[in-house]
Amino acid sequence: MLNHPLMYRRANPADAPNIVRLTLRAYHDYKAVLAPADWTKMETNLAQEHLFVELLDKAAAFVCEIGNQLAGVIFLMPSGNPTTIFPADWSYIRLLGVDPDYRGLGIGRRLTEHCIHYAQITGEIGVALHTSEFMNDARKMYEKLGFKQEKELAPIYDKRYWLYKLSF
Repeated sequence: MLNHPLMYRRANPADAPNIVRLTLRAYHDYKAVLAPADWTKMETNLAQEHLFVELLDKAAAFVCEIGNQLAGVIFLMPSGNPTTIFPADWSYIRLLGVDPDYRGLGIGRRLTEHCIHYAQITGEIGVALHTSEFMNDARKMYEKLGFKQEKELAPIYDKRYWLYKLSF
């Protein structure tokens, strides 16, 4: 039983150090499924606070707090920010992380729902994301929320990845 309620809010640049700590904890499980060099690359990227500050400047970010601790984070990049994966006219989720101590409480689902709602009220045509074969719980959650697998992407970290979309 939790001693504090789950509180959801928009993230801000002052959250960046705590987002780094949270994402490193949330993604640490992947050390066991990635090649050592790939894990080192992922861990190095997740540890770069300035990248999260830059992302917070461009994206709508939401966090879940329990007491004074971050338990989850998600970033929604607005349309107009294309990548090799995402077209210019789509908004997309960049990262979802939930602290392992708080998994199973629906935090990831609720954060994803915040992104969907925010995308709808800001006039986006839908939300896209990419996810991997080693993120099975996340894939199931996205599918339950209505995301449809669009296509398989080129491997990342020598793992299978897919593009998912939810159209409005």
